[in-house]
Amino acid sequence: MMERASAKAVWRHTRPLLRPVRTLYVAAGVAVTLSMLITLAGPALVRYAVDAGIRKHDVHPLNVAALIFLGLAVLKPFVVRAQILLAATAGERFLDSLRVAAFDKLQALPLGFFERERAGVLVSRLTSDVQSLNELVRDALVEIVGSGLQIVLTVVALTFLSPKLALISLVALPILIASSWSFHHGAGRAYHAIRDRVAETLTVLQEGLAGVRVVQAFRREAKTLDRYRPRSQAQVRAWRRASFVNIRLFAFLPLAQASALIVVLLAAASMYRRGEISIGTITAFVLYLIQLFDPIGRFTEWLGEFRQGLAALAKIVGLLEVPTPIEERAGAVALPREGVLALREVTFGYAEGRPVVRELTLELHPGEHVALVGATGAGKSTVAKLLTRQYDPQEGRIELGGVDLRHATLDSLHRRIVLLPQEGHLFSGTIADNVRLAHPGATDEEVRSALRRIGRARPFRVAAGRIGDGRADARRAPISR
Repeated sequence: MMERASAKAVWRHTRPLLRPVRTLYVAAGVAVTLSMLITLAGPALVRYAVDAGIRKHDVHPLNVAALIFLGLAVLKPFVVRAQILLAATAGERFLDSLRVAAFDKLQALPLGFFERERAGVLVSRLTSDVQSLNELVRDALVEIVGSGLQIVLTVVALTFLSPKLALISLVALPILIASSWSFHHGAGRAYHAIRDRVAETLTVLQEGLAGVRVVQAFRREAKTLDRYRPRSQAQVRAWRRASFVNIRLFAFLPLAQASALIVVLLAAASMYRRGEISIGTITAFVLYLIQLFDPIGRFTEWLGEFRQGLAALAKIVGLLEVPTPIEERAGAVALPREGVLALREVTFGYAEGRPVVRELTLELHPGEHVALVGATGAGKSTVAKLLTRQYDPQEGRIELGGVDLRHATLDSLHRRIVLLPQEGHLFSGTIADNVRLAHPGATDEEVRSALRRIGRARPFRVAAGRIGDGRADARRAPISR
């Protein structure tokens, strides 16, 4: 079963995926730092213009401040553009690597895994969970660093301008601490709950669509809707709870900002009357104080996105952490091209202590056609899965040409023993694409020959004009019969 991965496992799997894009992330970090420095230059220029220009009735400092401000205003859009492009490029490359790794893992897992896991949950891992990571890898990682650095440098600037006013502005600190603690205390559980509810909703939706013919045949539309509705409502409630968690923080940020500004302005007025501070310094301090709460809000907001992204990433890594029960052993050998396929006193059960196959001995010689006949649940499909090593027997052994399948290379096993399921499936593409699935290099004549052997070459030629050019997809069930 898939479980939520630990932080250590998440780091272990994401570190090699981040390594190829770390240069892009560093460049994006440099761009966001430069953008932040441009923003911080504004109040300092205002202070210079007020104290050196307006108070002294000197136009030159005003012109200098205005020109520098104009230059920075022109430069900033280019810096922000570079930041967005670099972070987006790095994020999309990381997501591509993660999707490929997850899909590759799914293909390596045996059929037994897919029989236990719900298809909707697996779809959720590769779609909605990956999509939830979009904000994290494109913006949140870089913005958290930039906002954190801006908070630190703004506090330094406030302290430099007036240590006394900086100390007074700490009146807002208890409000910020209380609201931030309340937010982060509930954010983790809220975002993990959203991921679980999304997976459950997709599971019911996928099952309903996959079995739509049965649903309509037995007039079960209302029952299927009754199964879907509570999952959808549970997802809405999960998002609502996450919204209430967000309110705990963002509703109190304006209160903290207003409290700090009121106290600072009252103290600054008293200091100005005593000649302890200039008008320019007060103006710059107030502007920096206003700017301080903007990165605090963005920092906490991005931390929320970060928590949501980590919740989704933990789910995806949980899939990557699923152990592969059927692995190629060290020193494995290739299976012979021909030989007797034999089961020697094989016992196997899906659950401990409940064998489905008991001490089965069977030999299949080259050229033989053997049919297993029995009641539903007798173990016919289980024998087929054991022969293709979807599972290993708990007792006994299975051999081809005297070689135990557990000691064979997986490549030779898949080439020598093939399981053809009862249900036909057509992949999107042409008929020829589907015929060439196991042999991509097959010629047109080989495709015709294969279709002739199943008595289907003429219908396809007539319908498509040229053999194998007709489109096929999973919805065209009659083609697969």
